[in-house]
Amino acid sequence: MSVRHIGSRGSDLALWQSRTVLAALRTAGAAPAWDSEITVITTRGDVDQSPYLAGSVEKGFFTKELEVALLERRIDLVVHSLKDLPTAVPAGLANHTILPRANASDWLLIRREFHAPRNDGLLPLAAGARVGASSLRRGALLGRFAPQAKSVPLRGNVPTRVRKLGMQDGVDAIVLAAAGLTRLELDLSQFVAIELAPQWWVPAPGQGALAGQCRAGDSEIAAQVSRLTDAACADAVRWEREFLRVIEGGCSTPFGCHVVGSRAYLGIAGAQGWMASQVELPGFTEDKHRDEFIRGAVAGCKPVDAESLVAGALGRAVLAR
Repeated sequence: MSVRHIGSRGSDLALWQSRTVLAALRTAGAAPAWDSEITVITTRGDVDQSPYLAGSVEKGFFTKELEVALLERRIDLVVHSLKDLPTAVPAGLANHTILPRANASDWLLIRREFHAPRNDGLLPLAAGARVGASSLRRGALLGRFAPQAKSVPLRGNVPTRVRKLGMQDGVDAIVLAAAGLTRLELDLSQFVAIELAPQWWVPAPGQGALAGQCRAGDSEIAAQVSRLTDAACADAVRWEREFLRVIEGGCSTPFGCHVVGSRAYLGIAGAQGWMASQVELPGFTEDKHRDEFIRGAVAGCKPVDAESLVAGALGRAVLAR
């Protein structure tokens, strides 16, 4: 029996995800046999520290080198953060959504001297606070929900960004995915941490979910990976990524989509600022009517007015950790 190999980016989070999936695969069944060592492969996204990621996901910024290694049979499986995967699947490869979804929310971490509670529904940031954000979506959301603060670009892996905040290296607060922070169990005790409810601070499509990518036609691996499928997660992110595909988003369009059951929460940046809506989803159909529904739902997004802003703030979960 040949030994199969998992490939991964070298960040702490990517390795945590790969090792977690490796353990789950071994629990799920004995075949195929998996090498206990993760094969680390550097991607362009690990090297290029450009301030913002405009268009980078759809260009395979974090995935292309791993996909090439799969096709060249240097590795047999890659574990990705699903939100990093382009919606178009490269020829010769197959994607599988795996394991239950982690917390899909973003968290706002604030240095305590820049924490300024408010009663107007805006985020509790002091005037002029510099908030590190790695995507146009987060920058657009900050413009609506924290106009008193300043969004600044911030790159680097999760521990690096948290360390920069601790050292006040160019930022007074940062926005990060809750999934990465909780998976790595980082010490956040020196900060005020606020969970941004995904119903109004809409996360990236697929945020908090994992994907296993293998060669198309590799039935042995596909069969074992399919045992790790979580139906609720797979159903939700299928819709989220369809929304992303239809609007031709990627990181070039500030767009968020979060599905809970049969309801989708949408957000997109437009000429009037951040706009949002929520819709009931129909049954998932493989035809043009789904695309028409998605376009209509996104077109129905409206500017977030002051009244709904305050109402949303009153209903959100705020966690001081």
